[in-house]
Amino acid sequence: MVHVTEENVEIIDVDLLIQECLRASEGKEAFAYIISPFISDFILSPSWLSFVSNIIEVADIDSYVDLVGLLRHHGVDVRVVTRSPADLRTTTISRKFIDKQERTLAQLAKMGCEIRTNASLHAKATLTSGGVLAGSFNLTQSGRSLNLEAGFYFPNTFGIEKREYEDKLEWAQRLFSESVPVNNSRLR
Repeated sequence: MVHVTEENVEIIDVDLLIQECLRASEGKEAFAYIISPFISDFILSPSWLSFVSNIIEVADIDSYVDLVGLLRHHGVDVRVVTRSPADLRTTTISRKFIDKQERTLAQLAKMGCEIRTNASLHAKATLTSGGVLAGSFNLTQSGRSLNLEAGFYFPNTFGIEKREYEDKLEWAQRLFSESVPVNNSRLR
């Protein structure tokens, strides 16, 4: 287990997703579950991307949505669970943020991501064949690089880490299957 804070969450997240691109390019099973009540596109740190640029083409990757587009380009199944923008409109969350979330979800849906909503969702996690990243950080600029956050990363390796990974993967699969599919026509 690795302790995750705002200082290393973005690099672990990017690494997990790039690993899935590489797996897919080698013909191996590749997938990503992206779980967060709040999702918006945000700029990725160029230093994280330059680190992987010698093994995979990332020249056109500037933002998180671009990175998910790279996953889809390589045929990676991407499943998203979030809160519905329609449900968020009944809260005190700013209309500007809700519109941004709706635009981000529309972009992800257009790329072929499977999006589902869950009105009770508070959990935040990214799960791939390589590991699980979970913690307090939403999938937003603030959650990934501004707020003080905490979480953990379990690689899909062996021993207790593998058992934790398998438990979290089973949880993500169940959460996804129990959540409501998004009608893409409802997104801009």
